[in-house]
Amino acid sequence: MDPARSRPTQRIPRWAIYWSAQLIGWGLYFGLSLLASWVDGTYDPRLWRMLLPELATGIGVSHLLRAVIVRRHWLERPIGVVLPRIALAAVVLSAPAFIVEGVLVSAVLGDASAIVSRAPLEHVARLINWALLLAVWSFLYFAYGYFMRHRREEIRNLRLETANRENQLGTLRAQMNPHFMFNALNGIRALIDEDPDQAKRAITQLSAILRNAMTTVRRRTVPLGEELDIVKSYLALEAMRYEERLRVRFNVDDSLAREHVPPMLLQTLVENAVRHGVARLPQGGDLVIGAQRGVHGMVLSVANSGHYEPGKVNGSGIGLRNTRKRLELIYGGQAAMRIGNHEGMVLMEVELPLNSG
Repeated sequence: MDPARSRPTQRIPRWAIYWSAQLIGWGLYFGLSLLASWVDGTYDPRLWRMLLPELATGIGVSHLLRAVIVRRHWLERPIGVVLPRIALAAVVLSAPAFIVEGVLVSAVLGDASAIVSRAPLEHVARLINWALLLAVWSFLYFAYGYFMRHRREEIRNLRLETANRENQLGTLRAQMNPHFMFNALNGIRALIDEDPDQAKRAITQLSAILRNAMTTVRRRTVPLGEELDIVKSYLALEAMRYEERLRVRFNVDDSLAREHVPPMLLQTLVENAVRHGVARLPQGGDLVIGAQRGVHGMVLSVANSGHYEPGKVNGSGIGLRNTRKRLELIYGGQAAMRIGNHEGMVLMEVELPLNSG
C-alpha cells in the first residue's frame, strides 16, 4: 500500500483559513496602495509607515465586524435581509476605524500634524473609504460563508443519497437471496424422492453457493471471475435435476475476469433463463453464457432456448426487476439491460462500464 494514501487527509483548521485570508486580503490592499502611489507619482517615503497602521486597523476592525456577524447569526439569514445591515454596520464601524487609524499613524510618525492638518473633505473621504472597505470585506466574507454553507449542504445531501442508495441495495439483495434460495430448495425437494444421494450432493452444492453469496452481500461489486464461480455452482446444482435437458456453454473473454460486476447479477440472469426458459421445454434446451468487451464497456449475455414475449412472467420476475433497479443505483445511466429474441433464442444482455470496482 502506498504510504501517502494510507495517511488520513488532514483538514486545514477554519481559524487558519480565516487569518490567512485576512493577512492576504489586507496585505494585497497595502501593496496595491503603494503601487498606485508609485505609478501616479505621489509616492512619499513615509507612505508605507502610514499604511501599516491602516493595515492593522483594517484587520482589527474587520475582525470586530466578523464578531458582530457571527453573534447575530447573519450568515444564516436571507441575503436580502442581511444586505442593509451589512451596509449599516460598515458605516457605523468606519468612524472608529478612522479614529484608530489616526491615532496609530500619529504614534508611528511621532507627529499628529499629518493627520490634524488634513482638510475636512479629506477626513470625509477617509470615512467613506473605510465604509467602502468594510462593506467590500463583509460582502466577500458573506460570499465565502454562503459558498461553504452550500458546499456543506451538498456534501450532506450526497451522504444522505449514498446512504439511501446503500439501503436500497441492501434491500434488493435481501430480496434476491431468499428468492434464489426458495427456488433452489424447491429443486432439491424434487430430488429427495428420485435420488436421495443426489439430493445430498445438491444440499452441499447449495451450501457452497450461499456461503459464497454471504461473503459478497456487503460488497458493491465483485470480480467477474467470482461471479462466474457462483454461476457454475448454481448450474451444477440445477444439472442434478435437469440432467441432459440442460445444455450449458460458456463464451467468456478470460481477460475480463478481474473486471467488477454487481454480486449475483449474472447468477440472477442465468437463474431466470433456466427457470423461465429451459425448464418449461419438455426436451430441455441450450444455455449460452457470455462476457465480451463491447463498444462502451463489458457486455454480459445469457441466451436460452425459448421465445420471449414482453409482459409475460419471464420478463417481469422479481429477480429481473431488482436487477434493473440495482444497475440504476450503482451505475446510473452508464449501464443498460436488454431482453429480446435473437436467432431463435431469448437473449438477455447487460452492458456495464469497465473498471467499475
